Amino acid sequence: MSIHAVLDVLRRAAVAAWLFGGWGLDARIGRITREHGDIEFWVERSDGERGTAALVEEGAVLLDTQPPEESREFAWNGVAFSTAYFDAHPDGTFRTQGRWSDWVFPADSFSNLPGVLDGHAVPAMSVAGMLAMKEHFPKLRNGRSWRPKDVHDIATLREIARTPA
Repeated sequence: MSIHAVLDVLRRAAVAAWLFGGWGLDARIGRITREHGDIEFWVERSDGERGTAALVEEGAVLLDTQPPEESREFAWNGVAFSTAYFDAHPDGTFRTQGRWSDWVFPADSFSNLPGVLDGHAVPAMSVAGMLAMKEHFPKLRNGRSWRPKDVHDIATLREIARTPA
């Protein structure tokens, strides 16, 4: 099981997904920067059930660990991954539900501009979107302090944001 395998299953089910977290950052940089404990994808809420059904049909095990209105966690061939859900809003921003309903992502968070992993294009949350996620996390109703890797990721994302494309 790999990131590409999950993306292939979701594509066949007509479900768009974007990497975020550590793998999303790596995709924006174009190389793997550290070990990762899991793989995280954003999926539009309206596609969530279809994506879950497609993944389970292909052999992913759905875990009962998260409120389904927020995200779903899976295990597949020993690899942990999740799909978290967002909703598009009329003002162009994106938001979540449940414990993280005070999270707001900028309008360009889920663009068609791919990242790169292993020399292959992959959909990844935008730098601006990931930066908004990381910077606002401690201020959220259920947020917590930054971990050392979050501080490092924020510095990296800020550097990428300053670098002309």
